[in-house]
Amino acid sequence: MNPINQFLLAWVGIFLLINITFIIAKTIRNAGIIDVMWGFSFGFLAAYFSLTGEGNEHRRILLATVACLWAFRLGIYLLIRCWKLHPKEDNRYADLRQKWGASNNTKMFVFFHLQGLAIIIFALIFAVPTWNQDPIISLVEYLGLFVATIAILGEALADFQLSRFKNNRKLNEVCRTGLWNYSRHPNYFFQWIAWVGYFIFAFNSGGWWTIYCPILMLFLLLRVTGVNNNEKQNLISKGDAYKKYQETTSSFIPLPPKKYLS
Repeated sequence: MNPINQFLLAWVGIFLLINITFIIAKTIRNAGIIDVMWGFSFGFLAAYFSLTGEGNEHRRILLATVACLWAFRLGIYLLIRCWKLHPKEDNRYADLRQKWGASNNTKMFVFFHLQGLAIIIFALIFAVPTWNQDPIISLVEYLGLFVATIAILGEALADFQLSRFKNNRKLNEVCRTGLWNYSRHPNYFFQWIAWVGYFIFAFNSGGWWTIYCPILMLFLLLRVTGVNNNEKQNLISKGDAYKKYQETTSSFIPLPPKKYLS
């Protein structure tokens, strides 16, 4: 399929999916479903680009396999989290509804479609390699897949450790189990590493310009929807215990913890 038509059809598909997701969110009164859609969407798009691209089949299958494993694991994890919280809405969306007041439905609709636009912008990194007809998979591409695989394992481990902690924790306790002893947000770190891996893979197919994907994702994770927002919520819910955690533990990159100075 022509790359332009391939991309336009992907955009139409995401536009429709966003509308369906918004209808579901409005019906169940839980906007957290958009997080679930975000996770699954990259798997759907990676598979779609793999099926419609005209590049080397082996390369397309390799990328789609790794991307689908990453995206569907994340999507399932977010679905389980959303299901457990329901009917309570994630604090991020509850706060937005309160902030937006009477116009919250309209603004939430726009917010959902901004998410859809972001998905399409990021998804280009999965499209580029599907145009490459070179039959030889390079060492650079294998490196990219290796980095992405490490990221999948790291993110899955971080999510598992946090879930297990939440099932057994006492009120206001802070998770310091496993990877959480070295980073306050190891799940976000490995999520970013996955995008670095996809960039390395796309780079070999002339996708040097997709460098914006890991850079933009890093900005979003650190300053917008990830670390910054999560830190605020944890300080409210855990107070001094989380302040101590901030003083001893790296915010993003896993590093040996510091000693707490009281």
